[in-house]
Amino acid sequence: MKFDVLCHINASGCTPSSLYTAVANQMLFSKPSKALIRCDISLDAPYIMVEIEELAQLDRQTKCLLLLSQLLENLDITTLRKTSRISQIAFVLPQDELNNPIISNDTLSELLAEVISQQVPDFIQSTAIDFKNIAPDTLIIAVDSCVSYQYVSTQAKNNVVQVLDGPPGIINGEGGCALLTHGQGGLEAQLFNGELSEQLNQAQACVNDTYLFAGKQSLAWQKKWFANTQALYSPEDELIELANLNNTIGHQGVANDPAGFVLANSYLNNPLNEGLQHVFLLFNSPNEQLIKISRSENS
Repeated sequence: MKFDVLCHINASGCTPSSLYTAVANQMLFSKPSKALIRCDISLDAPYIMVEIEELAQLDRQTKCLLLLSQLLENLDITTLRKTSRISQIAFVLPQDELNNPIISNDTLSELLAEVISQQVPDFIQSTAIDFKNIAPDTLIIAVDSCVSYQYVSTQAKNNVVQVLDGPPGIINGEGGCALLTHGQGGLEAQLFNGELSEQLNQAQACVNDTYLFAGKQSLAWQKKWFANTQALYSPEDELIELANLNNTIGHQGVANDPAGFVLANSYLNNPLNEGLQHVFLLFNSPNEQLIKISRSENS
């Protein structure tokens, strides 16, 4: 799959260089919540979150609408014109507690009509994107906000959420991005199959590669990652350092996988990384997925 990153918004800002700087230097934008969540039968604690300050007082739907509007206004039209025709627009957006989209298709049509003067292309709305089977010339636009008490308290029933002074867990955030898959894309993504150990083997991964993690953090995951990478080490090697997207800008819910591609773009297009040939992007939810991202012959 070849693609370009058109634009993004998160706590680090809207430029690839600021995202790279934030993640590479492990900068923290997080803060504890004022509300307490129930972690287990014996502990209530503030959860750790990464909020975009300008959106702090708004509800989830309004936040997502504003993020979406901002992304549409900032689409990279020059890159869009490299594809002869956008085959479809894929919106990756959250649903409410009743599994209804928090932004309706009618609203999406209105937003598109404001920024695309010609006939609005077909669009679909979902809560996930299948990068293994995505069609060429697809515009992917993803946003989510995961910092509300209602969201995090529900999430904590099934996942380990990072709380103040607690064990490793998910740090929630908010943001969005727009990607374009097309034949002239400046980056190329190669996906692998099988168990994580098989994927690492297929990718010919080694200790000195650059690994970007865009998944759900937990102690169980850390143990699983180490178990699957033990075969890569020789006695003198240092431990692989995972550049962790979500520790920096927070887990962005349904928009988190596309945000991982934005992070890869920021690494590969940073002048400091001119000699970097590729990066490995790693997800672990719902399944482990390793993706090798490199510059394409078009870049």
